[in-house]
Amino acid sequence: MFKPIMNNKNSIPAFSLIEAIVSMAITAIIMGIVFVIFSIVTERMLDYKNQNELVNDLNRLTYSVNKDIFENEKMEVIENEVIFNGYAGETVKYNFQEEYILRSKEAFIDTFKIKLNQIVIDSVKNKSQRIVFQKLKLNVEVNEREMDLKFYKRVYANELLQAIKE
Repeated sequence: MFKPIMNNKNSIPAFSLIEAIVSMAITAIIMGIVFVIFSIVTERMLDYKNQNELVNDLNRLTYSVNKDIFENEKMEVIENEVIFNGYAGETVKYNFQEEYILRSKEAFIDTFKIKLNQIVIDSVKNKSQRIVFQKLKLNVEVNEREMDLKFYKRVYANELLQAIKE
């Protein structure tokens, strides 16, 4: 049997065409899997971010309303606005739009992306019937669920006397 003698000087070690095609196919499959996993993770991260923004807006809103109730003298509701009048004449307004709530104080405006369904303001007494509170109830919609936020501002005797005189 005759074997051809190969000249080692002229031969170059390389991949065959089939080996190159197989490696490109495996690379394409891996890249496709990585792309699908990346798009799923990105979508989940966006959902988490949106959920986190809603929770942050709700926390900021409750903190702001509680702070304004504590720091201001008077609270009143006019149509779709809650107005807090301070001791020194400053005012804080909460304007309730269809999809968001605006809080404005002097030159600062804060936006909460929370949908308001209903505003209710009422007077309530404690169990001993001695202390009177103004109750502010905000019915909001968060994650397609309704939720009631209740805030209480104490009404002092001099304010009650002024209301009777007027």
